[in-house]
Amino acid sequence: MKTNPFDNFRVEKRAGEYKDFGDVGDYPLKGVTYPVDYGDIEGYIGEDGANLDVFKGTDGKYCGYIKVFRPELAEGEHKFYLHVTADQERLIYEQFASVLISSHRFETEDELHGAIEPFRKSK
Repeated sequence: MKTNPFDNFRVEKRAGEYKDFGDVGDYPLKGVTYPVDYGDIEGYIGEDGANLDVFKGTDGKYCGYIKVFRPELAEGEHKFYLHVTADQERLIYEQFASVLISSHRFETEDELHGAIEPFRKSK
């Protein structure tokens, strides 16, 4: 039986919570209000060396990712999303607009699973 990596989603910030990034110098993003739950999934490592970042809605049909600028990461960082509505997707893009490098919406959740596979920790 195939397991769903998103079953291991852990919430760090609930929908509606604000995170202040504090004094980040010239970094254009000073803080964000999360439009959906935000957290990570165990067993997958993002470009920053921490568990892979994920936005998770509850009743939407869209999944994809945004790639954001991080001054310490030459290629930026992926943040994946799933089960978001069109409005929630738009709000994610708006919150990260000042650091958005690229984005992509997948046609199916299987495509999303394939996209996170390179981030899986080696056993």
